[in-house]
Amino acid sequence: MVALRWILGLVVVLLGAGLVVLSIVAGGFRRSFGASDRNPLVTLAPLAAMGLLLAGLIFPSCAPLLHAGAAAAVALIAFCVWQSIAEAAVVTWFGVAYLVAWLAFYWLAVWKRPGG
Repeated sequence: MVALRWILGLVVVLLGAGLVVLSIVAGGFRRSFGASDRNPLVTLAPLAAMGLLLAGLIFPSCAPLLHAGAAAAVALIAFCVWQSIAEAAVVTWFGVAYLVAWLAFYWLAVWKRPGG
């Protein structure tokens, strides 16, 4: 389970850093053409969800945090499936795969612990 936590944690940290860098570069690119900036919520909402999932990985003994992360993961899976259907964004299936792996960690951390 420790290896799963490390893998999931590294993936979410790398994706979060990539999202921040991409948002900064894309914002500068948009401004260079005179376009307006995008809503900061487009960057901050996924970062908040990633932070919640990462917090669940860092503190696996905090059940309320894990439950909140699981609720966020289910909502994100629904969003990824919706985007895949509405926009034909096949890349969102990688997000679904990550979230299913995170939910497997959740199941192991909450329901398979002694006394859980």
